[in-house]
Amino acid sequence: MKGERLRRMVDLHAWVGMVSGLALFVAFFAGAINVFHHELHHWQEAHYGDPASVPMGMDGLLEQVTGQYPDARKRLYLLPDAEDPGVMWFESSEGDWVTAHATDFNAEGVREDVPRSALADFINELHFALGIPNPGWPINIGMTFMGLISVMYGVALFSGLLIHWPKIRKEFFALKHEGNMRRYWKNLHNVIGIISFPFHLIMSVTGAAMGMFTVVAVLLGALVFGPQLRGVITEETEVWPAVDSQGDTVTMPLMEDVLSAARNELPELTVDWLEIRGYGDAAGWIDVAGSVPGYLGHHAHVVLDPTLGPLRVIAPEQRSFNFASLSPVYSLHFGDYGGLLVKLLYFALGLLGSLLFVSGNILWCERRSDRTGPGRSSAFLLRLTLGVCAGVVIGIAFSFLASKLLPHTPLAGLVAVAERGVFAVILVLLVAWSLRASPLRFSSQMLRMAPFCYLAIPLLQTVLEGSHAWLEADNRLVNLLLLAVAACLWVVRRQFRKRIRQAEPHPLWVGKVSGDNPKHLTETEREAGTVASDSAS
Repeated sequence: MKGERLRRMVDLHAWVGMVSGLALFVAFFAGAINVFHHELHHWQEAHYGDPASVPMGMDGLLEQVTGQYPDARKRLYLLPDAEDPGVMWFESSEGDWVTAHATDFNAEGVREDVPRSALADFINELHFALGIPNPGWPINIGMTFMGLISVMYGVALFSGLLIHWPKIRKEFFALKHEGNMRRYWKNLHNVIGIISFPFHLIMSVTGAAMGMFTVVAVLLGALVFGPQLRGVITEETEVWPAVDSQGDTVTMPLMEDVLSAARNELPELTVDWLEIRGYGDAAGWIDVAGSVPGYLGHHAHVVLDPTLGPLRVIAPEQRSFNFASLSPVYSLHFGDYGGLLVKLLYFALGLLGSLLFVSGNILWCERRSDRTGPGRSSAFLLRLTLGVCAGVVIGIAFSFLASKLLPHTPLAGLVAVAERGVFAVILVLLVAWSLRASPLRFSSQMLRMAPFCYLAIPLLQTVLEGSHAWLEADNRLVNLLLLAVAACLWVVRRQFRKRIRQAEPHPLWVGKVSGDNPKHLTETEREAGTVASDSAS
């Protein structure tokens, strides 16, 4: 590649990487945990000793919900669970989706306000929308923003590949510092990028496909196909047409019979949820949704009428081109197609991806300061990177701690709010702190604190819930993953301290800026001469 073209590629890679890097760090770190979204849903449930008896099963729960909330008859989702089934529906009076569990109803069938953690949903929102709330607009702002970030992410991937392809063999084994921290970060960044390039390519393509789908559909409808496109998309993405009620009622079948009928049509089906349209209406239908193991696009649906007659079967070998193309996109993105081993691989690659974006931003700041001198803009970007990354890592840990601690206190009703609030507070405080502290000292202190935050989570659950924290399979898995995160952060801390001892840090790390003002004016920055030795101690 010619020198001028190479320089342009380096600039393109640096700029798009820097702009998207912080958002991608949030998405990847939260996404690594979100790989085990189903297990986290079980982990977040508070345990108070011997489980209380469930006052009703799936059928009783449906009768109570549809009897007390007419909106639920139009469309509801049933989450089958032997211990505590749940129902979700859109309540027009609240303008939002509502979830009710069997344990929310007392013996008289009255729904009580039972505080429940929403940690798994919050982690999921951090992953796909950076936690940006959706105000109910046709386009999800956070998800669309992450779709745009995914497009930029793809540009950074291909530009990075073009830059390093001619020397890929040499750089693959070049993880050494050669006298300075920057060399170490550069080689670490390159090695991680080379090893995980296929994974990042998958994340970029699938993230852009999911995040930009609505925007592309709106643009095509407005500029090319007209308003009829919306109807076509609805027809192709719905498993069955909307209910055309004639006013005839029907007695709903037992849900166990529904599950049996679905398995008769698709014996290998593993059920995840049921969607019921027109509950008690003769024109209604039931969609039994789940997966068929052994396929990349494993999602499957069995649609039944109220008499349990089959209306449609959507399975890996029995589906339209639309479902055949969408299912692998979701499977590849969330890693739920290959069992525990693939999930653990996605978890590890997600954490490595987080490190990739941190190292990329650091390299950008240092490279910029080398070109223009160690000015305040480069120092600000480095501090912002460190503050956001530390805030996200430690903020998520405190959300986990709040999820376990608050249900055992008088503030149990605030647990869902606290999980989000404590994350936001920690993030803001650490970003503000990073903008005033020495980057070297701030990084040393955060890396010292972060492993203990994740170590404290399973310890707290063990203290509060006893052996339940380890005897229940999903709890045990989530706790082991949290210990793995703590171990990874400890390794990063050790490597950071090792490189400080072996190589002189870049001037930006000790607060040096321009020649007119060689050090930041804070007291902490003026103590920069003692930072390196303090970090190594």
